[in-house]
Order: sequence, then C-alpha cells, then structure tokens
Amino acid sequence: MELRELWKVVLRRWWLIALPTLAALAFVAYGAASAPPASTYTTGIRFTAATPPEDEDTQGYEDAEYYPWLTSEYVINALTDWARTGSFAAEISAALAVQGMEIPAAAIQPNINADNERSIMVLYINWPDAEQLAAIAEAAVFVLEEKSPVYFPQFGEGGVEVVPLDAPAVGRVPPPLSSRLDPLVRIAVGLAAGVGLAFLIEYLDPTIRDRREVERMDMPVLAVVPRHRGK
Repeated sequence: MELRELWKVVLRRWWLIALPTLAALAFVAYGAASAPPASTYTTGIRFTAATPPEDEDTQGYEDAEYYPWLTSEYVINALTDWARTGSFAAEISAALAVQGMEIPAAAIQPNINADNERSIMVLYINWPDAEQLAAIAEAAVFVLEEKSPVYFPQFGEGGVEVVPLDAPAVGRVPPPLSSRLDPLVRIAVGLAAGVGLAFLIEYLDPTIRDRREVERMDMPVLAVVPRHRGK
C-alpha cells in the first residue's frame, strides 16, 4: 500500500485514532491530578574515623604512619556495617526523642544506607520531609560520634574519633526515569492502539471508494461519477 493510501486511511478514520489517544491522555491527567508524585529528600555525609593515636612511649615496632591508616580502614568498615543495623536506627530515634521528635526506628532503618572506600564512609539518608531529614542527619552524626564505643568495645577505653567531613545538606530526589516516561508511554500506547484499530476497520470494511480499488480486483471501469461539490 502506498504512503498516500495510508494517509487517506488516517484522514478517513482519524476519529478512531483520536479516541484511544484521548482516553490515554485523560487517564494520565487524572492520575497526575489525583495522586501527585510524593517528594523525597536525601542527604549524604562523609565521615572519617580512627582510634586515638597511642603515645610515642607506648608504640612498638609498628610503622607509625602505616598502621594508623590501616586501623582507620577497619574502623570505617565497622561503622559502615553498624549504620545499616536496627540498633543504629534505634539510637537515632532515641536522640530525636530527646529533642521532642518521635520517629520510630522501624521507619528510619529502611531509609539509611552506607558505603565506604578505604578510610571514608558515606552515610545516605532518604526521607519524605526535609526538616525531619535535617534533624535525622544531625542525630546520626551525634550517634556516630558518641555511641560507637558502646557497640564496639574493641575500640578500648579511648573509644573512636569520628569526624564528619560534610555538613548535612538536604536536597530533593528527582523522580525516577520510569515515572517520568510513564505518561508518554501511556499516550504512545493509546495512539498505537488507535492506529491499529483504524487500519483493522479499514481492512474489514468492504466499501469501494475509488477506481484503483476496482482495478486491483481486475474489473473494468466503465465510468466514474465525480463527487458533487456544492457551491
């Protein structure tokens, strides 16, 4: 079928193409109006940590520069693992309760993640409320600085020194690409369904509209009645 023949079908059945497309567009508009996407906020804080250095008189034969860095890596590994646990979330919840903010640990833990590379740990926190997220981030810094010796007795009497390298900065999380493309996909599916329906109806329609269709049936054309165009 030639392109102009296809175009004729589109012009003739445009309403069949438009109906599913408009239905998909209405569905997308209704979904956006009735359930707007929830905002999510995030912050990331980098930390370094190490046990306090020993006095020079108590140091052994170990390399005074290498072993403190190696110890720092072990400390960071331990703190990274702890940050993913329920006890860490419970300590944050307790610290927030002192400030008069009641947020259960069960709600905090799924929104915390941590990663590390050598002597640097990054703590990631997501939360739907920006002000609460700032308070949770500050509480997390406090817990890492003050509560880690309780959970890691191997740090010894001197505990561990945790130093945040960033001030908590709260930013909005952009919506995922799938949710941004979903309206376009729905409209494209509606358009494709309309085009398919239009050509299906055209295929099933036995009406003969011009001489070319008659000639394709190997039938002679005796005369053609022109379309009357009123003035």
